Amino acid sequence: MAAPAPLEEPFVGKVLTERTFTVDDTVVNSHWRGLSLDPHASGLLPSTLLSLPDNDYIHEAGYTNRFGHLWVRQGWAFFRPLEAGATYRVTGEIRDIYSRRDRNVVLYETKISDAQGNLAAASEHHQSFLKEAPSSEEVALRDPSKKPGAREFVVPAGDRFDGPERVISAEMCGEFFHGKANYHTDRDASKALGFKDIVVGGRMTMAYVAHMLETKFGATWQTSGRLDIKFTNPVWVDDTVTAHGVLTGPSANDPARTDAFVWVTRTDGTVVLVGNASVPNN
Repeated sequence: MAAPAPLEEPFVGKVLTERTFTVDDTVVNSHWRGLSLDPHASGLLPSTLLSLPDNDYIHEAGYTNRFGHLWVRQGWAFFRPLEAGATYRVTGEIRDIYSRRDRNVVLYETKISDAQGNLAAASEHHQSFLKEAPSSEEVALRDPSKKPGAREFVVPAGDRFDGPERVISAEMCGEFFHGKANYHTDRDASKALGFKDIVVGGRMTMAYVAHMLETKFGATWQTSGRLDIKFTNPVWVDDTVTAHGVLTGPSANDPARTDAFVWVTRTDGTVVLVGNASVPNN
């Protein structure tokens, strides 16, 4: 893998360092153990393994001041199943930087191709950073119940399907993130960035949704699945989360595809992630 580029503030049009990513046993096993999930009986490898090389770009795509850093949104398009032991080429570029309340949001894209140059997946990732250092040592997060639309969350009509429910422990976070000490695995590192406790990585909650969709749609998901996720509230270590989905029917934008609405909740009812997914019609 290429060495990280020297840190600098992000700018639109910045081309990120080309990297390689190998789907080895360490990567695969850390995924399953970190999420406390059994591998798919079909043998399919999880599509969101590719969120690892995507996330590795944060050191080039993000601001040097990481205080209060949070994920906002991530979109994925999948084109072919991953192969065990295969090495993929990863490229990225910053597409936009925009303002959202007291934060700057960096949008960068990632493309992941196999050894033959075939596109395996593509992503768009929105990550947010505080514009100014806060006066306190802890990031001020809005009360979920007081956010606009918080009381308007309605599950759409359709065929309901649900995914795994898990209590996410610090040990699971450490396994999933390969033991690296950061704000997703270590309380001191998290508090240094202004958070009250370990922040469960968005990669983990998104992976539960993807696992649910892979279970529902099988290989179709990995060759033509689309996913657009918004991260609405933080998840803290020792929270219990549950993935949910509803098939809502033909897509309004493309009747040849079937849409699903997906979301993840904590046990107190707080919605921590919402999204839309789609696959081609059978």
